[in-house]
Amino acid sequence: MSVGDAKLDPAEVAGLQQQVPRAASPALLQWAMLAPALVAVAIFLVALLDLLGWSLRASGKIGMLPEGPVGLGTYARLVTDPLYLGAILATFRLSAIATACSLVLGLPIAHWIVRTPSARVRATLIMLVAVPFMTSLIVRLYSLMLVLGNSGLVNTLLQKFGLIAENDFIPLIRNEVSVAIGLTYFVLPFVIFTLAGSFRRFDRTLEEAAQNLGADEIATFLRVTLPLVAPGLLAAGTLAFVLAGTAFATPLILGGSAVRMIANVIYDQAMFAQNMPVAAGLSVLALGFTILCLVVSGRLAKWRRHA
Repeated sequence: MSVGDAKLDPAEVAGLQQQVPRAASPALLQWAMLAPALVAVAIFLVALLDLLGWSLRASGKIGMLPEGPVGLGTYARLVTDPLYLGAILATFRLSAIATACSLVLGLPIAHWIVRTPSARVRATLIMLVAVPFMTSLIVRLYSLMLVLGNSGLVNTLLQKFGLIAENDFIPLIRNEVSVAIGLTYFVLPFVIFTLAGSFRRFDRTLEEAAQNLGADEIATFLRVTLPLVAPGLLAAGTLAFVLAGTAFATPLILGGSAVRMIANVIYDQAMFAQNMPVAAGLSVLALGFTILCLVVSGRLAKWRRHA
């Protein structure tokens, strides 16, 4: 073997090759990069399995080992006891209301953000939507209490315009109305930004083609735009429903003791009643329903793409 005019002995070439460090295997590098994530997933998986184990026992408190035989008695109690069944139904009902309201409010706002020709208006709208992300949820909820209270802004305006008596008020706090408003306020920014992404990816030439064929703006939106952004609506609705269903602070502050959702009942059972099997059972049901929502949403989106 020669390099230029010099000749190297084969033994010397072999020695030089042994001195050159070999590159790490790509598979080894991938596993090394995944190792922290795998450790975190393993920890969460162990915690979830422990939670499932608690839900299958008869009794137990925090800091102690579960007691009693293994069985499904806790789950039978959850679906038959009016206290727990009422919390589950209230969670579904309020989550559905918040999801529907956020979609109705968020759809035109997202459309306006993406389609407005004014960059200043677009930036203003984005800032108004993004402000809640920069403010503590507790602060926002207490500000809603000032607006919805018996002597708050809404009732004061209704009294001023003569819609209700001067000393009268409409109860908008400590009930499901206030919780539904708070949940809608909480999930609305997520819905708007999700829908804005769908509108941004939408091909506007399809709307122009529909209008060239004689369709007005309303018909174009209902028959062309809305069906094509349906996957975005499905994603936004799923996200809103899951976030509303797992809310804790909103029903606690705006609903008080009058409205109990699953997260509040879980906290009460774990921290005050010291009934860990019931708290674990409710947590497993909430987690299972969340997974079910995501699976159904994915299947519907896949069916929509192949339709």
